[in-house]
Amino acid sequence: MMPYIHQFASFLRVHLTSISVGLVATLLILYGSYINDYFKRITKSLPFVVRFALFVVLCSVGYAFASSQLVRLLRLGLRQLSDFPLICVVIGSFVLLAFLAKREKDI
Repeated sequence: MMPYIHQFASFLRVHLTSISVGLVATLLILYGSYINDYFKRITKSLPFVVRFALFVVLCSVGYAFASSQLVRLLRLGLRQLSDFPLICVVIGSFVLLAFLAKREKDI
């Protein structure tokens, strides 16, 4: 059984960047509307043009920076795990995101 675990973990290690992007992108999809609503609430007293410009900055720079840094940190964290914990964390993370998406009625 151990050779199969090692082989699957090696496969996951090769694809850690894609796995990290998938996890972070799914989180941003699930909770991006909450971030946008909060941002809208704290900027509602500003003039429309300023609010619009800040929203563009949030979407273009803020989300890009956050996702790139979160992907990097997640990949580094996953890289440090040994074989069996890596498999459990990756599978568990995707299952957890599926439950969160179901709860948010996204699926």
